[in-house]
Amino acid sequence: MNHRPKIIIGSGGTGGHIYPGIAIANELKKKIPETNILFIGSKNHMEMKEIPRLGYSMEKIYISGGIDKFFSISGFIVFIQLIYSLFLANKIIKRFSPDIVIGTGGFVSFPTLYAAKKNKIPILIQEQNSLPGLTNRIFSRYANKICIAYEQAKKYFPKEKTIITGNPVRSEILKLPGREKACIHLGLKKTKPIILSIGGSQGSNSMNNAWIKGLKKLIELDMQLIWQVGRLDIHKIMKNEMSYHSNIIFMEFIEDIPTCYAAADIIVSRAGALTISEICLIGKPYILIPFPGSSNDHQNKNAKILEEKQAALIIKNEEIDKKLVNYVIQLVNDFNMRKKMSRNILKLGKPKATNDIVNEILQIIS
Repeated sequence: MNHRPKIIIGSGGTGGHIYPGIAIANELKKKIPETNILFIGSKNHMEMKEIPRLGYSMEKIYISGGIDKFFSISGFIVFIQLIYSLFLANKIIKRFSPDIVIGTGGFVSFPTLYAAKKNKIPILIQEQNSLPGLTNRIFSRYANKICIAYEQAKKYFPKEKTIITGNPVRSEILKLPGREKACIHLGLKKTKPIILSIGGSQGSNSMNNAWIKGLKKLIELDMQLIWQVGRLDIHKIMKNEMSYHSNIIFMEFIEDIPTCYAAADIIVSRAGALTISEICLIGKPYILIPFPGSSNDHQNKNAKILEEKQAALIIKNEEIDKKLVNYVIQLVNDFNMRKKMSRNILKLGKPKATNDIVNEILQIIS
């Protein structure tokens, strides 16, 4: 390539949309270090903190809700934000003049993709879920290429420009530290079971409540818990005396997820597409708790794919209190079941996903 590529990534709202964008950016920089990358995200979401922290430039728009908000009391505010965000995204794209715009889904990327279409900039869409979101479905007709993670998503997009790549994941997921080293780093005992609980980028109130009720039993059985509790529940957890037991590590947000993955014997999480993709690569026994409020019920659909392959157990959100700790104990005590789940989930992993997506991007702009 004989010029310095200029690339805009429209990415934001939740970690499930942000981290694929970051993984793509990292791989682009690895292949062509002089690539000029600009992110566009919402002033009101976690990308404003997370993306600049990793050294990338960020421009803000002001969108704060999805299409569903149009039919609520706050619909007028969301509509005004959308109009203003469309104006801002158009202004940013004209000034930056990118070679390509990448959208990782979610309503936050809508203004950026619209501005790209309006200015006749090539578009690549990356869809994480088995049931695609509305923004990606709308712009798929204008995209040069659509990279999907699941075969089930294929029917929603134009066949001739859709390819299955898998989800882009951070490169550090592919080179985890050894379990012993990870346990030493975290101050945990390598000889005792370790459970990692991830409630999504915002945390999960229902998962947290189930752990609070189950902490006594976990401690009695000498099991250890790495617990991501989220911003909203952190103060509640801090008031619970058992949270400070030496077998429990709790934190608002896990910055060093590779070390936690490496230490864990069992992982419990929501069924966000990115987390699933990462765990398919590391091959740990997996308990999924789909978030019932996910758009189009996509988390439940993601989870069903793993359950059908006997690669994970599913607990319904309304059954967490009754089943979570019992499922964990069952898995800890069943070596053969853990081994089978690990073997099956590894078959679903796509370690070359990020590289394949970046190759498509470079092919479009070359």
